[in-house]
Amino acid sequence: MPVKLDLSDPEETWAEACATALLSVSTPGWGATVRDDGVRTEDVGNGWHGMSWVSGGRALLYGYDVDYSETRFHVPPIDLLAGGPDWLPWEWLAEMMRQEFIVQYVYWWDGETWAHTDYPGGLEDGGGALGRDYQVESSFLEAAQDPEAATSAFEDLVRAARARAVDRDVVEALLRHLDPESFDIKATAPGDAEAVLAVAERAGLTPGSVRPELPAGRGEPAGRRAHLIDDLANEWDLFEESFMDEGVPPHLCWSPPS
Repeated sequence: MPVKLDLSDPEETWAEACATALLSVSTPGWGATVRDDGVRTEDVGNGWHGMSWVSGGRALLYGYDVDYSETRFHVPPIDLLAGGPDWLPWEWLAEMMRQEFIVQYVYWWDGETWAHTDYPGGLEDGGGALGRDYQVESSFLEAAQDPEAATSAFEDLVRAARARAVDRDVVEALLRHLDPESFDIKATAPGDAEAVLAVAERAGLTPGSVRPELPAGRGEPAGRRAHLIDDLANEWDLFEESFMDEGVPPHLCWSPPS
């Protein structure tokens, strides 16, 4: 049976993660990125965390944490989708997990409650870390000439993101305090108001914009198989470097218990 979780409302989580993406728009690979399928945050050296909306006001959280994902070492591998509701985007999840190589938690929000599959022995999975990232925030805000004013302007942006009311005024109020030359991380992409507003629109945070959403599934596919992930680390003769870019090939699978 799935286990219910006490986590933040997905609207709050989405707004905070996407606000991080707006702040870090000029530093790809550091901070967060809004994608066609959701938002991802990079915990550099320690994993990554993602969120996607699913039609019908539902949502997913997924990813892994190097330090806290005990589920990654369990043998036999844990089927992270066991007991999942019919509306899960099953095919998208299977392909995402194959491509990402390491995914050690998947949570689903049905409109009222977060849940995940039951783990043996109460294992920790390292999930639930999406949202505010104060390490990323400080790398930009503390480098400002007036860190207090920069922090206040960013909090205004977070509030606007929660209200889905990000506009040029709130973006430019923040950018006035930021100096890309002083960032801890080198800026390698445009970070002007147009670039920030484009990401805000893609995330559905500007008035009238629509955020990315996955179509709901229609039930667990017959014969579904879950892909091996970290267990390959114990079988290096099976490992190929191409797996890092292309994902684990389908023939290296295990069938979840019926």
